[in-house]
Amino acid sequence: MLSSAKKIILALAFFSLFTACSQEKNSLNKFYGADANYFNGLLALRDKKTETAQKYFFRSAKKGSYWAARKSMKQLCLMGDVQERIKRCSDYLKKYDDDDARLFAVREFLADKEWARAIEATDGIDLAVCDNSLAALRLQALDKKNDSRFDKSVYDWFTQRRISDIHYEFYKQNARDELEEAIAGADGFSTESDGEPRLSDFTVNADFALQFRIAIYRGNYNAAYEMYEQMRALAIEQNKIPLTWQLIADMGRACVYGNNEDIKNAKYFEELAASAWKDKRINYYAMIYSGLLYNKNDNYRRRALKQFEAALDLAGDEGERDQALWYYLQSCLKISTEEAVAGLRKHAASFNQQDYFDDFFDSLSVLLFSGGKWNLFQQVLDAIKGHSSQATLSKYAYLTARVLQNQTKEPDKEKIAGIYKIAADSNPGTYVYYKLLAAKELEYSAGDIDKMFFEPKNLPPLEPEKVSMEEALSARKLLLGYADFGLGECIYDDWKFFFDMDKKMIDLPTVERLSSFLRQMANGQNDYYSKSLRMIARSANLDGIQISRAAFELLYPQNFLDSIRASAKEFEVDDYLMFALIRTESFFEPAIQSHAGAIGLTQLMESTASDCAKRLKVEKYNLLDPATNIRFGTYYYSHMKKRLNDSGILALFAYNAGITVVRRWIRSSKIELNSQGQLWSDMFLETLPFAETRDYGRRVVSAAAIYAWLYDGKNPCDIVSELM
Repeated sequence: MLSSAKKIILALAFFSLFTACSQEKNSLNKFYGADANYFNGLLALRDKKTETAQKYFFRSAKKGSYWAARKSMKQLCLMGDVQERIKRCSDYLKKYDDDDARLFAVREFLADKEWARAIEATDGIDLAVCDNSLAALRLQALDKKNDSRFDKSVYDWFTQRRISDIHYEFYKQNARDELEEAIAGADGFSTESDGEPRLSDFTVNADFALQFRIAIYRGNYNAAYEMYEQMRALAIEQNKIPLTWQLIADMGRACVYGNNEDIKNAKYFEELAASAWKDKRINYYAMIYSGLLYNKNDNYRRRALKQFEAALDLAGDEGERDQALWYYLQSCLKISTEEAVAGLRKHAASFNQQDYFDDFFDSLSVLLFSGGKWNLFQQVLDAIKGHSSQATLSKYAYLTARVLQNQTKEPDKEKIAGIYKIAADSNPGTYVYYKLLAAKELEYSAGDIDKMFFEPKNLPPLEPEKVSMEEALSARKLLLGYADFGLGECIYDDWKFFFDMDKKMIDLPTVERLSSFLRQMANGQNDYYSKSLRMIARSANLDGIQISRAAFELLYPQNFLDSIRASAKEFEVDDYLMFALIRTESFFEPAIQSHAGAIGLTQLMESTASDCAKRLKVEKYNLLDPATNIRFGTYYYSHMKKRLNDSGILALFAYNAGITVVRRWIRSSKIELNSQGQLWSDMFLETLPFAETRDYGRRVVSAAAIYAWLYDGKNPCDIVSELM
């Protein structure tokens, strides 16, 4: 007998296939039952039929499944006159007592200037852990009502958690205004004998703490260190403001990055860590920053290691333990790669969030190559089996086998093949670069590649971790309903909300259906292409997930097919390479612009585009036009390739980092790899000093191989060989 949950999952999967062929209204209404009222209500709103929409929402709120009913109540809160909206918001808040419900209701209360209701709705929240937007709204309401709790609440919110963009915006817009009003004689201030108003001691000192935290948040470490002594006096020595672990952490940052009195400050934090504090996180972070300060001095590196190991014992949860262990391993790396490997052998079994350490392993591999410590790869692999992320396991298995293959006089071919097999059999979500390289060395056929990716692995189903299965099924039904009723504009934001709530809440088959629907809605100019890709990429990029061929085709779509093929043909570039490059650069979002100023699908800088335009004799152009951007980017890649001895991989590196930089890397890598002639391209990639470029190369190469496999029927191993 099937469980009710499995029956619902199968029904949703079946109906999604059915409705792809027939979108008859009666069939939709029958399948979705009471939930259909919610979707019909949204369609009525789209047609500006407000009264009809209200009727649908009332029905769904009363009889719909969890998420359809909840979303219907939210819609009703936005309809009617002021009193109706306030009443409905209050009812909604009573039924769904969580931060998301409070955030929605409080926003509506504030929009209607219902300050008291907003305060009442947030009286029970914990400012240290609640949604930051909700905390900011509560403070806004307290401010409007001149509530005496305002100053203390601001202090608590700013000093009991990490500073966010929301904190900073609040500080700029609200906190400063409050001080100016106070100076003018508002509540919360006493008056000198001469009649001049002055700030209360707490307000002055609390504001100083806020300024200190904002300086750290903005990276003004020198300015923060100038405030450091006074912060110590106020919070620790004179006890004029409450000391929190966040203040300790920021004082530590000020000392690490804003001053060079490292040993003196390290000893001070060590003393703090040895003191008895009610909040043990103060002890933990004092020990962490003592270690970081000792670690800045070559003569105190071993003492730093002791501090981080002591912090492991002080850690209050798995996250803090991983953090202390990460600092410990990074400190080991500063002593020697041998020390880092010894640290791994000692502590790898203690990893909690395994992918938290991936960047450490990336740094370690670069140093092993540059230091000629090739023999340590095997030790690392032995230490991390069963403890690292699948991506790291795949990487170190491949590199270990590669080293044994090329650095051993009489290599054990059977042993090496077994290690390559570990890399090929790993299950790192969408991070498949080392799987493909291992498959190449194992001489896999295209059929073997099919089995490697798609053969059932008897993996346990991914169950939601933070919500019930009933709630998860209701969420999946809601999202599929958006697609079936043609409400694509609602899909991405709600999917992201659910993903942030619980990464395993929406299963991969559901995301496949939604991603496919969004792709069909894309017209080449809107952002549905990138939304479709982001959904499937984030959902598929989880350790231990079985990825289908359908998911792969969504992960590697042929968006802008005609323009890419035309440009690839014009400049004699393989179209699968350009698909891979554009996917990596922009995720097929035509209007995207980077912080550095790179524009569009191929992420060209204006200066590069101008040079391309001159060479191509184009007088006027628009980089936000997909066809133009693709043509310029394809030309630029082909130009780099010609200048670098027709090397595909070197052209990719030059596209990312510049041709002059790449030529300098080639010279230095030949020394590090003891190569007088041809460089091994895969090993050269591992020695690049820029993590961004290393990752870029891996992603484009693997994507190109998969594109050629999926759409051209080529063996991806052959593509890897061509590019590398």
